[in-house]
Amino acid sequence: MSFVVKISFVQIFEPNLDLLRQAFGNNIQSCHAELIKIALGWSRVYRVTLSHQGHSTRESVVVKTIDPNGPANPLEAERELRFYQVIHPDLCIPKPQVYFLTTDDATGFHVIVMEDLSSTHHIPTHPYQWRCNELKSVLHAYARLHTRTLKSLDYAWLAPRHESQLNFEKISEQAEMVQRAGIWGDLPDLPNLISYARESCKKYAEEKVTLIHGDTTPANALLPQDLTQPAVLIDWQDVGVGMPEFDLAYLDLQPFESARLIPRSELLDLYWHFRADIDSNIPSREERRARQLHADVVNTLWLVGSASRVALHPYPEGTYPHLHWASQFGIVYNRLKALMQEINKP
Repeated sequence: MSFVVKISFVQIFEPNLDLLRQAFGNNIQSCHAELIKIALGWSRVYRVTLSHQGHSTRESVVVKTIDPNGPANPLEAERELRFYQVIHPDLCIPKPQVYFLTTDDATGFHVIVMEDLSSTHHIPTHPYQWRCNELKSVLHAYARLHTRTLKSLDYAWLAPRHESQLNFEKISEQAEMVQRAGIWGDLPDLPNLISYARESCKKYAEEKVTLIHGDTTPANALLPQDLTQPAVLIDWQDVGVGMPEFDLAYLDLQPFESARLIPRSELLDLYWHFRADIDSNIPSREERRARQLHADVVNTLWLVGSASRVALHPYPEGTYPHLHWASQFGIVYNRLKALMQEINKP
């Protein structure tokens, strides 16, 4: 039997005894769910403590519930569930055990039940800045992820390439919305950056793509006790296809400057060092710079659209999204200005 609560027209599907018995059998005597994360307003993560009949020990699992009516595009709602069903088993990266995947018949909610790694891994909370050894662990995971050859990436539910989501005609207007809100200052060279992106997108239109995580923040990268090992990447809500450099681009665009404790050049060199241990076909340093600049420009311009929507409809003060964008606005603005200078370098 499903358990759905409606609050202000938002449906909430909470983990309950029926669900946990579907996942683990009827010997589950009771369960207690603690909400630990709200993502995007329509996705919630719970830590659920289980009690078994005849056993005094208690264990916990992580349960993620996803409202099918939350996003504008229904494919976004099913993306993470399909990822765990289809792609996750073939990935050669450290990962939690997935116990149960389902779509609730009564509500349509997607549900993911997986291993709770909180006792063996460090899970940072925002705001947080990775130390050097922690970031190495994340980059190690990226290198493994980006070199994995998969049977297919041709799934409609995967997020498409960032390049395909740019509307070049609207970027200047979107930036002006943020400026009119008093958040950004002048961006006189924005037209030049847009022109650069147009040509760069043509250059890399046929470039080979790989699976990218799309949202590796500290809270989404569980750190092992031995930081020479790869981090465990979780929260695959934004998983998609693209050049691997786009995952690296986002490291430089995160709120709270999570990856800024080491120089960017050192960060990129660390990533390619890990890649070289796995893949002998590494681009030259000059080509790496060109590919990364393409990803940096496109990813930053893509975030201009998000910034304009938030400027027009701000999140309530005191909420995490408000805190997120209070930091993100300045980071995107400063990155735009830095990229305007970089594209003019010889």
